[in-house]
Amino acid sequence: MKIQVTLQYDNLKPADSLAPLMKEFSLMGLSAIQKNIESNVKPENAPLTKSVKQGDNTLRDYGKLRASLTARHSETEAIIGTKVPYARTHNPENGEKETVIRPKNAQYLCIPASPYTRTLFRRYGFSPRNVIDGLKKNGVSVYRPYRKGTSTRANVILAKEKDGQPKVIFILKKQITIPARPFMFLPDRVIKAMEKRAEDYCAV
Repeated sequence: MKIQVTLQYDNLKPADSLAPLMKEFSLMGLSAIQKNIESNVKPENAPLTKSVKQGDNTLRDYGKLRASLTARHSETEAIIGTKVPYARTHNPENGEKETVIRPKNAQYLCIPASPYTRTLFRRYGFSPRNVIDGLKKNGVSVYRPYRKGTSTRANVILAKEKDGQPKVIFILKKQITIPARPFMFLPDRVIKAMEKRAEDYCAV
């Protein structure tokens, strides 16, 4: 996903090279989008997300999204982008207010259930499969319990260390709905600053 800034000039005399200006624009745009991410874009996190993250920093957790932003330029363009797949979830191109996420190759989505799950992600890798495999290799029992008094499995995954109490590590969902939190945009003040800088740069 990317933002592209293209310079069009009518009454301005272009300088010998616009590449330095485009480089400035790319860095201005990069800084603006980083600040968008840091501004805690509404809506707030859901209660479970707040609990797992132990805070209400929307769009921020491990810093992967912010770190993924790149800036590049050419003679006529400045481009700020990210290759993180979930960027489009928060910036739907059709203007939708939310995105429904469903599993592609599994029956359920595994939703982190607690700060303990975050610790497991750091220890074993950032995927449910890595966590489950890592726990099992270390002798931890990982299982879906039965609903009380039934033969139906509950929609949770538990982890139980030897002589320990079971802990819920994942909640299983058929789908989840994520609200849009747009961050890939340039605020008006940045656009005006770019326009003024272009006028100064290309002034006769």
